[in-house]
Amino acid sequence: MIAFSHAVSELLVVKAVRAYADARAAEIGGVELLHGDTRHGDLAQQLAEVSAWIDQGVDAIVVMPIDAAALQPLVDRAHARGIRLLSYAFPLPGSDGEAGFDSVVSGRVCGAAAADFIRERFPEGGAQALVGGLAATPLSAPRWLEPIQAIVAAGGTVVAIGEGAAIETGRSETERALRSHPELSIVAGINDEFAVGAAQAFAAAGKDPARSFICGQDGASEGLREIARGRQYKGTAAILLDQLGAAIVDMAINAIEGRPATISISAEYVSLADPARLAVLMAAFDRLGA
Repeated sequence: MIAFSHAVSELLVVKAVRAYADARAAEIGGVELLHGDTRHGDLAQQLAEVSAWIDQGVDAIVVMPIDAAALQPLVDRAHARGIRLLSYAFPLPGSDGEAGFDSVVSGRVCGAAAADFIRERFPEGGAQALVGGLAATPLSAPRWLEPIQAIVAAGGTVVAIGEGAAIETGRSETERALRSHPELSIVAGINDEFAVGAAQAFAAAGKDPARSFICGQDGASEGLREIARGRQYKGTAAILLDQLGAAIVDMAINAIEGRPATISISAEYVSLADPARLAVLMAAFDRLGA
């Protein structure tokens, strides 16, 4: 029995990763996969669900650590019970492995694309940007710090930092930024959901797609579909979510069986510049039914 705790399980991309993990468990056979319900980076909720799984005696726990120090006593408790405890997305001292992805690479990929757009479309300067962040997951900071650095280096100005990762949040944060900065033309989302909301706000405001740039991160189905429309949403720093979901199961099994149990899934920039690649990633979600 394997249990998986994510910090923000309400996000659509997390549901997709879970679905891929479930598919991998079904493919292997004989693997029961439990999913936690921690939302909004609620540390108390995560500690409670991980503690309950330890008491239940599961074989392995994969957890996206909200606070590594707060989780340390549970790492020790799990080990005392013979339970393997792995981290997801971010390192966790004392863990038995990691199913991860590189937030620095993800943020850098999105930031580089934004910088290229600024240099091409705003050579005279004046590009204004909103960057999405999420204080509840401070270990995700490269996802907003890298784009900020790239945008500023390209001559753009970051006029607002958004907070949140849901579609509704991306829309409301972008609407708010547009009220103060009507010339806003760049949004670098912490994830595709925030970026999809930003695209909705840009469309409602009548922003010219030729002078607008929105980039997401993760390669979620919502973002890929928005990219395919060919409007303000230009690209995403896509992680291969099918591989990430499978890694949750595979790395847990490796840890249980005493094999190396660490993997990091990289990110690639996906846009209409390569429609064939975009189609491949969208087809993977179609097969999943996401």
